[in-house]
Amino acid sequence: MALRSPLTATVVIPAYNAAKTLDRTLESAVASLRHCVDVAGLALDCEIVVVDDVSTDATAGIAEAWAKREPAVRLIRNAVNRGPGFSRNEGVRQSTGWFLFFLDADDVFYPNHIHLCVKELLADSALGYVFTRMKVDMPMHADWGPSLDESNPINFCVRRVWHDMIQGFAEEADFRTYRTEDTLYRKCLRDLVKHRKIDVITCEQFISPGNALDRQRAKLGMSMAEWNRSGLDDGFFMTPQMETVVKARLAHVAKLLGAKV
Repeated sequence: MALRSPLTATVVIPAYNAAKTLDRTLESAVASLRHCVDVAGLALDCEIVVVDDVSTDATAGIAEAWAKREPAVRLIRNAVNRGPGFSRNEGVRQSTGWFLFFLDADDVFYPNHIHLCVKELLADSALGYVFTRMKVDMPMHADWGPSLDESNPINFCVRRVWHDMIQGFAEEADFRTYRTEDTLYRKCLRDLVKHRKIDVITCEQFISPGNALDRQRAKLGMSMAEWNRSGLDDGFFMTPQMETVVKARLAHVAKLLGAKV
C-alpha cells in the first residue's frame, strides 16, 4: 500500500484465540492513540490493525465490533494460520503508517506509549527506533528487566524503512512453533541502526499459559548467575531451520552495515 505522510503510525496486533484479552488490549491501544492528539504540535494519524490468525473463538467478532465504533481500528484475516511473525508482517504490508508499533493481543499499552515514542523519533532523525521500559505482570528478578526490554515486540517503535530493511519478522514454521521471531527481529535492528531507550514504563506484558513469560517463569525468578548455574531448560529451542534463518538474517544485516560504511 502507498505510504501517507511521515507523521502516520500503525499499531499491529496479531491475534489468535485472544477473545479473553483482546478487549483490554484494544482499549489500551485506543487510549494511547487518543492521548497522542498531537506530537510537537503536529497531528498524528494512527491506525490499529488487528490480524486474526484464523481464530476459532470470538476474536474476529470482537475486532469487528471495535472497528464499527472506532474508525482507527480495522480487522484483516489470514487465509490460513501462519503465526505471529507472518501476522505482524502482514499487518505492516496492509497498512500505511510510517512509524510502526506492535502489540500482542494479551498485553497493553499505557496512555503515554505512542506519544513518547513518536516524540523521541521526531526529535532525532538519526534514530531508527526507540524502546521503553515494560512492566511485567509476574514476580521477576531485577536482573532480567533490561534484557526483556531489549528483546520484546511490544515496547518499541520503529521507522517503517528499517522494518523493511531487515525483511520484517521471520515467518518460517519453526519460528511459529517456538516463538522466537521477535528476539531475532530486535537483534537485527539493534545491530543495524541507531536507537535509544526511553527510561519510562509505557506498556505491560501479561503472563498467560504457554506464552514467553510462562515458559521462562523459573528462569526469570532467578538471578542471571543462578540461572547460568542451574542447567534448567527455559523452553526455547534452536532448530536447524531456525539456525539457517538466523545465519541468513545476520548476514543480510552485515551486508547492509557494509553498505553504510
